[in-house]
Amino acid sequence: MARRIGIDPSQLFTWRRNARLKAEAVVNTARGESSTADIMIGDAVIRVNVGIDEAHLVRLIRAVRSA
Repeated sequence: MARRIGIDPSQLFTWRRNARLKAEAVVNTARGESSTADIMIGDAVIRVNVGIDEAHLVRLIRAVRSA
């Protein structure tokens, strides 16, 4: 694909590697700053651990919406 659009394949791989490393750094920084996230639904705020299981989070959100 790189050659079709006039880019050297090694340059494309370098860009991809750099983008991946930058994304990993952002995720690691975000995890280090806070271990909780606030989810606002109307007047309610749900504060959860960032590692919460998705199924459990869905149940919490449904419970808040139905209250």
